Amino acid sequence: MVKTPRYEEAVLKVLGHGARFLSCREIHREMERALPSAPGSPSLSTVYRTVHRMAQEDLLDTVRSPDGERLYRRCRTSARHHHLFCRLCGRVEEIAHLAEVAEVAERVRGTSGFGELEYSFELTGVCPRCR
Repeated sequence: MVKTPRYEEAVLKVLGHGARFLSCREIHREMERALPSAPGSPSLSTVYRTVHRMAQEDLLDTVRSPDGERLYRRCRTSARHHHLFCRLCGRVEEIAHLAEVAEVAERVRGTSGFGELEYSFELTGVCPRCR
């Protein structure tokens, strides 16, 4: 896999610091609008690989939409955090890392025998604007 820093910059530009998570298809569509006739504009598969790598490097937040699609957003903080996600408009609010969630994960790790346990915690609901 070829590392493509110029596409990384383009992904970050598309995502900006918005409150909404975007799918790879949405990111790709926005990149095509920004670079409509540029030679070497990325294919959808290149966007998938770039975004996936960036998420693994903790440059992007990741959540699953209610229908199971993986969505991405630029991290606002490097501190561990969770998300409150509006099912109607896609608006997201970050919530601080909850010690209670970490305690549950640690209990599960202890009783299951699993090592190197990772987890995410997202709440979904309907935001005040959509209610």
